[in-house]
Amino acid sequence: MPKIVDHDERREEILSAAIRVIVDVGLDHTTTRAIAHESGYSNGVLSHYFQDKDHILQSILVKTHREFMDRLADSMRGKDEVGQLWAMLMENLPLDGERRVETLMEITFWPRALSNPALREFQREAASELLAKLRSLIADVRRAGRLDSELTDADVAELLIAVIDGISVHAELFPKRLPSVQQRKLMRAQMTALGFHVDAEVASVAT
Repeated sequence: MPKIVDHDERREEILSAAIRVIVDVGLDHTTTRAIAHESGYSNGVLSHYFQDKDHILQSILVKTHREFMDRLADSMRGKDEVGQLWAMLMENLPLDGERRVETLMEITFWPRALSNPALREFQREAASELLAKLRSLIADVRRAGRLDSELTDADVAELLIAVIDGISVHAELFPKRLPSVQQRKLMRAQMTALGFHVDAEVASVAT
């Protein structure tokens, strides 16, 4: 009797192997052969699921975005408006091993998206989804009376995304300079500067 193959499980195994290889040697030195070796499957099996390295990287981001949204839902549960926004920001920063890997995958993807229209469109759609969620949370905070700013919700969201990206890149390049406690401190300072009322209890939560 032929063995029943769980294709979704096999695909996830290959993507997990690809993440390990990219983290270890960087994208430029990552080959499909190395991913195949790490996953325990042949190059032929890999080519059945993925067209090329860009397809693998894009699929990794789909996987990490899905995992991010699941984790975010858990982090936001039971919190007030500011607590939910804080959870959203914290989940986007490289505060621990899992989030550092996600950040590295995002940063690795950016230069590929700049030179590939299809990947750029994928990045645009992912960013639009994140911005829409962030704008909604900011609007909730404003309605709760805990944001004093003449900027629109969209402008505040753009600024917060820029801060997330800046802190994330610097934390990857200079991890000793920007440990998790410093990342939280800087984000709270930026929120205060933008007019958010963030009490110490919310910002002290190790989300």
